[in-house]
Amino acid sequence: MRFLGLKKNWKQWLSLFCLCVGGGSIYKLPYIRDVFYVQFQEAFNATNTQMGLMMTVYALTCAVCFLPGGWLTDLIPAKYLVSIGLFTTGATGLLLMSIPPMGIVLLAQAIFGITTTLLFWEAMFKGVRILGSPEEQGRLFGLLEGGRGIASTLISFAALAVCAKLGEGKLGMQGTIVFYSVVLMALGVMCFFLMDKNPVEGKINAKECLVGMLQVLKLPKVWLAGLIVFCGYAAYQCLGYFTPYLVNVYGMSTSMGSVISIIRTYILAIVIAPVGGALADKKGSKVKFLQYIYIIGIILAVLPIFITPGDGTLFLMVAVMLCVAATVMVLRGIYYSTTAEINIPVVLAGAALGLMSQLGNAPDFFLQTMCGYFIDTHPGRAGYQMVFATMAVLCALGLLFCILLYGMTKKEKEKETKVDFKVSNADIL
Repeated sequence: MRFLGLKKNWKQWLSLFCLCVGGGSIYKLPYIRDVFYVQFQEAFNATNTQMGLMMTVYALTCAVCFLPGGWLTDLIPAKYLVSIGLFTTGATGLLLMSIPPMGIVLLAQAIFGITTTLLFWEAMFKGVRILGSPEEQGRLFGLLEGGRGIASTLISFAALAVCAKLGEGKLGMQGTIVFYSVVLMALGVMCFFLMDKNPVEGKINAKECLVGMLQVLKLPKVWLAGLIVFCGYAAYQCLGYFTPYLVNVYGMSTSMGSVISIIRTYILAIVIAPVGGALADKKGSKVKFLQYIYIIGIILAVLPIFITPGDGTLFLMVAVMLCVAATVMVLRGIYYSTTAEINIPVVLAGAALGLMSQLGNAPDFFLQTMCGYFIDTHPGRAGYQMVFATMAVLCALGLLFCILLYGMTKKEKEKETKVDFKVSNADIL
C-alpha cells in the first residue's frame, strides 16, 4: 500500500496506526482537567490549587523519566513498551473511578508520569523511526502528528458524549474516567497483537544501552536537536494565548474563540503536519527545512504586534493566528524526525530521543508562568504583545540552532566523520 509516496506493508501501516491512536489517547487521563476541569473539580471537591498541583506532580514525574525512558526504549522493543504503557495508564485510571481522596489522585498522576513517559513517549517516536528510511522520516512523523490529532479529537468527543449521557455530576465524571481507562487498556492489548517488531530492536544488553546512552549524551549535535525541539514546543505553548487575545482585546465571543481554538489545535494538526512532513522529505534535509519554517515563524509571530485592534482587523488577526498555528504544527510534526539525519543509529535512537524530550519539554516549567506574568503585569494589549515577542525570539533561537546543527552535520559528512558507537548494530540508520 502506498500513501504520500510511502510504500509500506500492512504490518507497518498497522504499527503506525497503533502509534497514532495510542499517542492521541494516552494523555487524556493525566490531562483530564483540560476538557473536564469544572466537572472533575466538582466531583472530587478539589480546590484550584489542588487542580494545579495535579499537573505539577505529573510534570515533575515526567521530567525524571525522560532520560531513563530513552535507555529503556533502546533495551526493549517499542511494541512491548507501547502496549504496556497504554494498558498500565488505563489500569491506573481505574484508581480514580471511586472518586478517592486527593492524595490518591496525586499518586495516580505520578504513576501516569511513569506510564506515559518512561514506558510510552520515546517508544512511540522510536516506533515511527524504525518504520522507514532516513529519507522518509518527515512524512512518517508528520503522519504521526496528524494521526494523533484525529485520534485525540475523536476520543474527546466520545468522552464528552459519555459524560453528557450520564449527566455532568459525579456519575458523569466516573463514567468518563472508566471510558478512558477501558479504551486505553483495550488499545494496549490491540497494539501488542497488531504492532510489528523490527528485527534491529532488542539486540543490545543493558550495559551496552547505558554505554551508548552516555556516548549520545556527549554529542553536541544531539543537544542542538533537543534545543530545536525546545524552541518549537515553547512556540506551540505560546499559541494558547492567541484565543484570549482575540476575546479580551478584540472582543470576540468566547464561543467563537473556542471554535477557533479547536480549528487551531486539532484541524490544522490533522491536515498540516503530514503535508509539512512530505515537504520536509522532498527538501531532503529536515534540519534545513526547519530553518525555513522558523523564518516564517519569526515573521508571523511579529505581525500581531503591529496589527492595531479594531473591527476591520479582526479577520486579519484570525488569519494571521491560523497561519502561525499552521507553521507551529509543521514544527511539531517533524522536530523529532532529525535523529536519522544526525546519524544516530536505530539502536540508540531512544537515548537521543530521551535527551531531546528532556530539553524539549523544559518550557513546561516556566513558560506559562512567564507569559501569565506578562499579561497580569501589563494589562490589555501590551502583555499579549510581550507574549508574541517571546514567540518571535523563540523562533529566532530555533533558527540559530538549526543553522548550527545543519553546519555541523554537513561538516561531518564532508569529512566523513563517524562516531564509533560501541554497541551492536551501530551501523544501522
